[in-house]
Amino acid sequence: MLKELINEKWKEAFKNRDTNKRTAYELIKQRILVAEKSGQFELPLSDEQITNLIIKEVKERQDVLTFYKPTDEIYITAKAVIDELEQYLPKQMSEEEVIAIIKRLKETETNVGKLIGLTVKEVGNQFDKSKIAALVRQV
Repeated sequence: MLKELINEKWKEAFKNRDTNKRTAYELIKQRILVAEKSGQFELPLSDEQITNLIIKEVKERQDVLTFYKPTDEIYITAKAVIDELEQYLPKQMSEEEVIAIIKRLKETETNVGKLIGLTVKEVGNQFDKSKIAALVRQV
């Protein structure tokens, strides 16, 4: 299970005194803890739910990169966190692959709202969901 793997990697980073990796795993462990305590999810959290938490963390760190220079310590730490956590994310689809899915789904569904929902469901975590509506309208 992904949660146990994250705990093991955190212990390993702690023993090796790798501050950036330890920070990455601590951030995810915090997100998992908050999600578990929130009562919004059925426990134990599934690997898919934990993957969603990792995606959120990576997006937040990418936002941090836009505010700092590549030489700033905060930038370097955020980049290291992103690099460490990306290994747990599913392979991302290209826009062309998503457009192909939209075109295939369009053959059976003409309602734009339903088409967006079907596309989001089929693509899952393999593409940025915030871009799907624009792609559906483009097609």
